[in-house]
Amino acid sequence: MLPLDLPAAAASALFAAMAQISEHPDDARLRRLVSFVADEVDVAAEVPRQIPSATELAALLPAKAAVPALERLALAAMLVAPLSAARLSQLGRYALALGHDDLPVLRDLERARNGQHRRLSARLLRRFPPMRRLGAAWRRDGLGTRWRMLKAFARLPDRRTRTRYQALAELPEHTLGRAFFDHCRRNSFPLPGERRGVPETMAFHDMGHALLGAGTDIYGETTMAGFEAGTMGEHGLTMLEFTLLLFNLGVRLPTAAAPQINAVDIDRLLTAFNTGKRSKLEVLTWDPWPEVHEPVATLRRRYQID
Repeated sequence: MLPLDLPAAAASALFAAMAQISEHPDDARLRRLVSFVADEVDVAAEVPRQIPSATELAALLPAKAAVPALERLALAAMLVAPLSAARLSQLGRYALALGHDDLPVLRDLERARNGQHRRLSARLLRRFPPMRRLGAAWRRDGLGTRWRMLKAFARLPDRRTRTRYQALAELPEHTLGRAFFDHCRRNSFPLPGERRGVPETMAFHDMGHALLGAGTDIYGETTMAGFEAGTMGEHGLTMLEFTLLLFNLGVRLPTAAAPQINAVDIDRLLTAFNTGKRSKLEVLTWDPWPEVHEPVATLRRRYQID
């Protein structure tokens, strides 16, 4: 997400607007999000009962804070299912007053509300950070890498890649490579190069699971989504949005995970976000392969993952 910097009066008005957008001002999930934003701007996490109008909020917010504030308001809209028409209408009024009613996340929420899941998925995937990573690898690397990517997309094996990754089984326990191998076998995930395996450049996500020791249940995936979002700077909002749409609002997205309603542990998500933000790991550019022989504990210290 974009960084947010607000004076106390503007922060207080934003908290009240977040409470209104959530439609559940006394819900613990809203209180946790307000606390998260309050820590960002270093003010007390107090939500006033007086709700600012769209014009009043726009007058209080510095111009550079308009988009970051709308990002936090969009998160508030996704905290509690179902996503109501009234919620989106109020969010739209705030966005219009702030001069940014064209934000992609706002269009995404409208499509989710209207059941336009295919269109939502198509637009969301264009901004989805892992797809940015995949596109960067396609543009950067040579024909050999592109050919192996195409084979992976076609769910075909690649002997050279498969052999390298299967050899990770011989590494000592507690190394990144062995943890990744065990994680994939334990969850019946094909390794890169095996039939139906992901392109090698996309293995970073499950390498991250191995690095953090996160499982593949909803709690583990929430941890990974929050952590990855925290490392991604301005692109992190899309990771949070994807997670909340899928596991909180029950929107069907192009992933093997089944949609769920109100299943996201917001505290876990935001705590993991802060862990990722504090770390020195840049997930979108991280190449884990040179580090597969190193102990996980060593890598966690190197990247300052607490």
